[in-house]
Amino acid sequence: MARRSAVGLDVGTHAVHVAQVSLERGQPVVTNFGGVALPENAVREGEVVDVDTVAAAISQLFADAGIRDRRVHIGVSNQRVVVRQVDLPYMDEEELRGALRFQVQEYIPIPVEEAELDFQTMDEFTGDGGARMLRVMLVAAHREMVATHVGAATRARLRPVSVDLNAFAVLRALVPDPESVAGGEMLVDVGAGVTNILVHERGVPRFVRILVLGGGHITEALVGGLAVPYHEAEATKAQRGLDTGDDETARIIDARADQFVDEVRGSLDYYLAQTGTAQVARVLLTGGGAKLRGLPERLSDTLRMPVEVGHAFQGVPPRGSVYGREELAEVEPVLTTAIGLALGGLTA
Repeated sequence: MARRSAVGLDVGTHAVHVAQVSLERGQPVVTNFGGVALPENAVREGEVVDVDTVAAAISQLFADAGIRDRRVHIGVSNQRVVVRQVDLPYMDEEELRGALRFQVQEYIPIPVEEAELDFQTMDEFTGDGGARMLRVMLVAAHREMVATHVGAATRARLRPVSVDLNAFAVLRALVPDPESVAGGEMLVDVGAGVTNILVHERGVPRFVRILVLGGGHITEALVGGLAVPYHEAEATKAQRGLDTGDDETARIIDARADQFVDEVRGSLDYYLAQTGTAQVARVLLTGGGAKLRGLPERLSDTLRMPVEVGHAFQGVPPRGSVYGREELAEVEPVLTTAIGLALGGLTA
């Protein structure tokens, strides 16, 4: 049975965000949200390193936001998560979940006894000899890594009830009406240390890539190149964006931005080179990195297609917020994953 309210918890590299989504007259709305910064190195490249520090931040976040629901839906995204497209003999969903561990070892570089497994069904098709087959997007995550994320939430006196792939949560938040999408779309969620790339066709995921690269890498390059504190480098990045200057600051930002854009272009090229792929019509950009001035234009010029900032609040509007329009626009990109995780909880 669908729940009337769910809480999504997104543990990022530099901050933790939470969103509570409720169903009101059948429409999902954001009824509460918040975020709190994390100390440096508490989370590295999407992996929780200091469980106690992250737990303390989560506790502070829930207290500040006034969220009383202790059931949370969390997400993971880092280099210890493997996503593969796999063809398997047809089974109904319940049977496949029970048999998955015995079907997929050859497809993943993790011993199945050390992995947490999940999947999303992509297609049903007829294989060689007329056999009924399923094509699924398989997700395998190191169990130890997942345990640290769950442990941080548990230590904060929360009750994790599901663990999802962040890229799937972003898809849920940005594409509330998949049937309205013509062709394929690429979603690029740019965090501080991790970027999630997903290509979908009418809401069905076709390609997922996790990059250990994000907005924080530009800031770190400024720290090293300009010999300034991190907070000053972050402010400089926000102020300058991808400008046309020719000083050292502009050169550092451009070099790291070009590296990022090249990785996104490489991901798109790899996807399009596969047989039977849908044409990608546009890119939706979200996450904290989406706020970097000039990045959508740089991506659009390189990819030669429209690049727009995604808006999770269009499909899941905030209700009763004390924040004004400009303040909501500022927090919307960084809440996308948490909103998507909560939406998954509504249907779990």
